[in-house]
Amino acid sequence: MVSASATKVEGVKTHLYYFGAEHGNDNLKNFAYSEQGDPNLLDTILLSQWDNFAWKGHLDYDVTACQLKVIEGGKKFVCQLNNKWNSFFLKEYDKFFESFGCLKPNSMKCYEGLLLCIAQGEKDRPEVAPSSPPPKDGLLVIANAHPVEYGHIFLVPSAMINQVSCYRDKRMFQLATKIAFEVNNAAFRVFFDSGTSVVSDHMPFQACYFANPLPVESTSTFMVYDGKGRSDIIVSETVDYPLKALVFTSNNLQALVTVVSEISSLHDNTTAYSLLITNNGTKIFLFPQVKNLATGCSLSAWECGGYFVYHTKFDFDSASETAISSRMSSISLHDSAFEDLKHLCCTIADDLVIHCLNHSRIFFDDNFFLSTMKQKDRAMRKPHSPLMNLLGAKRSAMSSRNNSA
Repeated sequence: MVSASATKVEGVKTHLYYFGAEHGNDNLKNFAYSEQGDPNLLDTILLSQWDNFAWKGHLDYDVTACQLKVIEGGKKFVCQLNNKWNSFFLKEYDKFFESFGCLKPNSMKCYEGLLLCIAQGEKDRPEVAPSSPPPKDGLLVIANAHPVEYGHIFLVPSAMINQVSCYRDKRMFQLATKIAFEVNNAAFRVFFDSGTSVVSDHMPFQACYFANPLPVESTSTFMVYDGKGRSDIIVSETVDYPLKALVFTSNNLQALVTVVSEISSLHDNTTAYSLLITNNGTKIFLFPQVKNLATGCSLSAWECGGYFVYHTKFDFDSASETAISSRMSSISLHDSAFEDLKHLCCTIADDLVIHCLNHSRIFFDDNFFLSTMKQKDRAMRKPHSPLMNLLGAKRSAMSSRNNSA
């Protein structure tokens, strides 16, 4: 069912969902998207487990009963009135995850929130194993008792939960994206926040179901990189949206994950970012952010997408497109920094093609990183920009590692 190296985490048992085995010749077409089919097994399991969790009374409120409205204006921002929700719930979960290491929660309620575990399998078709210890290379699906929307879950690595690097690991990103693909439900969206003040760097991927597309999904885009026939990736930027964002689209999920995970890893203390994964894992929005000097706050991924939750009726009634747009604009990257980021994205996508042609493989290694840095130097010609300084530091570290080897 799983490889022998995928050791189990003892002490906890849950339903296990195993992806079907990945097949391919390790080139850019590996792990390609397939057409939507009948109702999906993983989607059915997720919804039934979450509904069962709600039926047992473990949710603090019925999020489906919360009032919603679409703000007047061209952006069509969505607002939810929920007097039982606030952002501090996420901080409480953050503390819970830090103490959750090795799957030894402090109370039975922690186990009740564990819906299932998802991992890579070796058989051709997906399969479910009931009441089994989760493998250490899987993702735990944990229900959020304070949901932002229906089916709100956390996707938590089942091993080394209290290590920051585990959440940013490309393997975890790949699993989260593959879950979006495997669920095969247009309403299902995956989120990730890194470096925002909303949560700490220990916060995992999240996901939930939205009945309608988020406002950012309906905004116009302008293509800045056309990788059709090469990397299979198209990079676009949002147009006439108050928060600058890049949109990565590809039917090749492996290439998509590889490029976006590398770009997302090139952050520093002044640049937070959020990710929104949509369209069954084939489209990823990247929202780079700077801290608002007045409030010190950033936006969550669903807020970046145009979905806001208000705690009081006054704030809910007072919400306007002007106020929301101003809030978004205050944390949006400056034009020069955003231009640097666009150049970086195009360079990494191009280097993916070159690297795969030369090495017949898609995964990054030191040679790929080094060639990326060199081409970035030539492409940007801005040696003093923050992104360039960050890239230079990464290149120096890799050169030292290669020399020591």
